[in-house]
Amino acid sequence: MDGPVDAPGRRADAPPRDRGGPAFPDGRGGGHMAMIPPFVVRPIEEGDAPLILLLARTLDKWFNVEGLRTMAKDLETHAGFVAVRGDRVLGFVTWEPIDKEVANMSWIGVAETEHRSGIGRALLAALKADLRRRGFRTVEVSTVAESVDYEPYAATRGFYRAMGFVDYCVDPLYFGEGEGRYDRLRMRLQLTSPEPTAPA
Repeated sequence: MDGPVDAPGRRADAPPRDRGGPAFPDGRGGGHMAMIPPFVVRPIEEGDAPLILLLARTLDKWFNVEGLRTMAKDLETHAGFVAVRGDRVLGFVTWEPIDKEVANMSWIGVAETEHRSGIGRALLAALKADLRRRGFRTVEVSTVAESVDYEPYAATRGFYRAMGFVDYCVDPLYFGEGEGRYDRLRMRLQLTSPEPTAPA
């Protein structure tokens, strides 16, 4: 972002920046690159649930009405983290124990406008660090299996795999009801494994 001529790190005798030229070839920006404010990841606090649900309702490619009902109930007892910018919740992740060594990552979501901004990775990093401190060795997540041809969940599986999750098992016809039932994929990440380096 452009700053004063004598801003820290800039020589006083340096020529002034061109403030009139476009920042992008199509003329957008008027010479100024937009700076995206940073976000903060912190533990979920009392009073966060309504803001998490407000965000989740905008993610209707991933969460249906029944899922939102379940999420609202889970938020009463599940721990986790939120990514915030000011007073706005940009993302969330929650978990519950399966047993003494395995934790279930129950919910994760990031505002669509913030996808590929590092929020999902940061939330998962906070979750993994917390679970390691608590003595868990594995984190499991359930998602829609590849037998369902649905791009939003294909992207979700891709994110999990980029983060180091591997397929654990498929539970046939686990989700839904009647003729609308479909398969669940359970994926696991070993908390003792090296951190993945692939971008996501």
